[in-house]
Amino acid sequence: MDQIEITWARALKIWWSFSWRAWVPSLLVVVPLDIFLSILVMGRARSTTDSVDAMRMLAPFVLLWPLVIVAVIALQAQAMRWALHRARWSDFRVAVLPRGS
Repeated sequence: MDQIEITWARALKIWWSFSWRAWVPSLLVVVPLDIFLSILVMGRARSTTDSVDAMRMLAPFVLLWPLVIVAVIALQAQAMRWALHRARWSDFRVAVLPRGS
């Protein structure tokens, strides 16, 4: 398989292919989750005036943050799989090959 030079134009094509594929699942998963959590926090924040209670309400989100990070990484990995599997450009394609000996 012939190797070609990675130009700025080719790099931007690959970047754009990954970016929009990463944006689609983020829009479908992360944005609704953010809206739900914001409504949950705002609804609870209105019911209390004590700052200690407000901090106590936010404690579960500290525990959820690592799960959100894992979900974002999984979504981006899926987007990369999608981009590498489906993307075809006019003058090149990206292929994942095993390292030769």
